[in-house]
Amino acid sequence: MSAAKRDALLDVAEALFYRDGFHATGVDAIQAASGIAKTTLYHHFKTKDDLILAVLERAAERARRQLDKLADAGRGRGAARLAAIFDDLRNECQAPGFNGCLFNNAAAEFFSRNPAIVALAQRHNAWIAQLFARILTEEGLNGAIAPAVLALYEGIIALGRVQPVEPALGACTAWLNALAG
Repeated sequence: MSAAKRDALLDVAEALFYRDGFHATGVDAIQAASGIAKTTLYHHFKTKDDLILAVLERAAERARRQLDKLADAGRGRGAARLAAIFDDLRNECQAPGFNGCLFNNAAAEFFSRNPAIVALAQRHNAWIAQLFARILTEEGLNGAIAPAVLALYEGIIALGRVQPVEPALGACTAWLNALAG
């Protein structure tokens, strides 16, 4: 399978998994939507779980690039660097079809069934916490509060599935600005 076909297959699988859930999305639906023969799909991904891991790994890389870009763009701006990440999160939460965090969704569906998928989701959240700690430390703030910032970030994502996030984001932004003094 060419890299372009692989990417197209992963795009289709990710969209279906995100919209419908991992367990609810069958390989037949992915195959039909992608137009890739089932034998080709299984040649490259031995199991559906292998396909899920590939989707999550690629999504994690994309998220890291995006968050690093946002973090690097705001160097020297104090807590505003974190606020830029939360502003980007606002846009995600308001996008049509927003369905929470792909990684937390996967971890919830595979909690007791596939430790590799859960571990990937845990590594993704740990990376975000490390990013927040790095930003806080570089900006002369207390890096030890990074887990609290992560909880706010993930909380906004959870809220975004069921209600408008503006009130919570406003409070987060005020708190981040207060950190900077």
